[in-house]
Amino acid sequence: MPTATRKRKTALPRKPGLVIFTDIDGTLLDFYSHTHEPAKAAVRELKRRGIPLVLVSSKTRAEIVALQKTLGIDMPFIAENGGAIFWSKSSTPEKPHGTRDDNGFWYRQLGTPYEKIRKCLVAFREEAGVRCEGFGDWTPERITELTGLTANAASLAKKREYDEPFVFDPMPSEELLHNHLETLSSNGFSVLRGARFFHLVGNVDKGQAVRELLRWYAKTEPVKPRSLAFGDCPNDWAMMKECDIAVAVKRPDGKYDPDLRAHRGIRLAGAPGPEGFNRMTLRLIKQLL
Repeated sequence: MPTATRKRKTALPRKPGLVIFTDIDGTLLDFYSHTHEPAKAAVRELKRRGIPLVLVSSKTRAEIVALQKTLGIDMPFIAENGGAIFWSKSSTPEKPHGTRDDNGFWYRQLGTPYEKIRKCLVAFREEAGVRCEGFGDWTPERITELTGLTANAASLAKKREYDEPFVFDPMPSEELLHNHLETLSSNGFSVLRGARFFHLVGNVDKGQAVRELLRWYAKTEPVKPRSLAFGDCPNDWAMMKECDIAVAVKRPDGKYDPDLRAHRGIRLAGAPGPEGFNRMTLRLIKQLL
């Protein structure tokens, strides 16, 4: 008598035509606890369907690689507010056009090297007599105090290549702040305003890097992919406007960022951070696929 065979549950075949970009802090990860627990179901479904989840963040390469291991994904990613795009050689053996080789990665540099960024910030505060400090001034312990990151994560956050997060202490008036940011945003530099810090970068933003990566996907996928983007603050809009669908998640206070919400056509996740990401990702996958 033949023995019954148990059917194995297999993953769906590679699903071309869709790619998801997401901010990390306050979007994929909870703003305070830095956990992705509420987003686990969505991440699991994306992996099952073979849909790329591209992390786009002010975080460093080292931080994002560590997070990818936690999530169990190996996708291209965008680090330090568009400073560079990275592809691991393990998932992308063929060298993408215009990239360089570095320690197991192909990378395309879009931003200004960190040494020049730091020199700009230090020169500004000395010439203007302004009290402002960044990651280059702080120990991992101080970064932990300011962010709630673990000691190990704070050490990874200091491995900066293209972006210097910084704060003013004390915070100047709005008029003076505008003048300071205008001074810093000259000679090929830009200042981006994140949820916790200002970010001094080269003449780049998340949108430029997303645009480059979408071109790469269009060449490597069987069909040009549709794109989704998730974010929680105005700094994410440059990324979101490059995609077919833009979704805002709520901030920790349960409200949407007013500047982000003001953009026409933006969709609202209905919940904060990873909970909102989870809800809308699962909903949109059903609608689109």
